[in-house]
Amino acid sequence: MVWDKGVPIKEALPTKSAAPTTSQSPSPNPSASSNSTASARPTATISSSPQAPVKVLFAKSQDVARESTVVINGKDQYGRPLSVAFTRSKTSLIALDASCTHAGCIVRPEGKELSCPCHYSIFDPESGKPGNPSQQGAYPLSRLEVLEESGSIYLLLN
Repeated sequence: MVWDKGVPIKEALPTKSAAPTTSQSPSPNPSASSNSTASARPTATISSSPQAPVKVLFAKSQDVARESTVVINGKDQYGRPLSVAFTRSKTSLIALDASCTHAGCIVRPEGKELSCPCHYSIFDPESGKPGNPSQQGAYPLSRLEVLEESGSIYLLLN
């Protein structure tokens, strides 16, 4: 077994344990008084509503020209860096996480594709699907929920 950056760890050996013992639990007394009050049972509270997405201002509408793809660097709702590939068609705006699913490098628009500069993987800018036959089994880029209103582009993040 290997753990912690290749440092071998000794395997655990079985230890001797004490023999199991049996003990009798008190049995309920059928003649017990019926005046006793029932004890409160804990109840679980389950929320059926998932956490609402957080609306994060990410770019201005003018930053993504019609029929183009751009990668914009910004921050998520926790202030962590987030790179997003935006593709604007004639009728829609699509947002994909721009981190390559292979090694996490940020993809770049190249012609009609998104290309990873680290290992030359390519992705479709509208679906996020890998586009190179040698990428069989590769994962698509994650699609992000996007909202455009009043000249601003928002991501709806969970």
